[in-house]
Amino acid sequence: MKTIFITGAAHGIGLATAKRFAAQGWFVGLYDINSEGLDQLLSAGEFPNACGQYCDVTQRGSIEEALKHFADHTAGRLDVVVNNAGVLSSGKFEEIDPSAHDLIVDVNIRGLTHVAQAAFPLLKQTSGSTLVNLCSVSSVHGLPLLAVYSASKFYVNGLTEALHIEWAPHDIRVTSVKPPVVNTAMGHQLEPQLTEKMAMDMEPDHVAEAIEMAVEGKRIGYLLGTSARLWGWVDKFLPESGRRSLVRYLTGH
Repeated sequence: MKTIFITGAAHGIGLATAKRFAAQGWFVGLYDINSEGLDQLLSAGEFPNACGQYCDVTQRGSIEEALKHFADHTAGRLDVVVNNAGVLSSGKFEEIDPSAHDLIVDVNIRGLTHVAQAAFPLLKQTSGSTLVNLCSVSSVHGLPLLAVYSASKFYVNGLTEALHIEWAPHDIRVTSVKPPVVNTAMGHQLEPQLTEKMAMDMEPDHVAEAIEMAVEGKRIGYLLGTSARLWGWVDKFLPESGRRSLVRYLTGH
């Protein structure tokens, strides 16, 4: 039985991904800081082949405990890691509480990095394994009102590209999915002007489907949605002034 380890699995994209892979017969590991939510999910009967427990990706020890817990249930097999846990703060850069900026760095950058590194031994010993990092369309160009979040996704994109090459000799494929605004609790934290032209028309199930596609595919990154793919394509050919003008238009600046 193939196995998948998911961070941020108690809700949103993580939960949708867990449900999708469980429905296809995978053994699913659900890990999140919301231990009460995980207990409810695991006791509801929707995940007959699953395990899970509390995992705080800002704490290296917590990640290592979660991976050991998972490995104890799978005899050390780890086919896929979905590095999904993430946080967002939206607003003017200078007005956002510094602690919110710190949390983005701690979760989206440090946490994602530590999960990947701690999972490496299990991925290496599982033939044909895959690491999927949750990135974002905001990695195409830095977005105002999402400056630190957007920057964190540039980091995710760069790490993915580097590890895609570095881990290939170990038979580990590294890829990312880059959704636009998703209809989740995190998506609803965005400043209203950000969703005027970047509509919140993608559901967690759509991202879960893309994660499955990424696991089965060969590309390094997957921009999701027609508008996001068009933006990504156009951005490659515009001069810098044109790129800035397009972002100003998209974000109401």
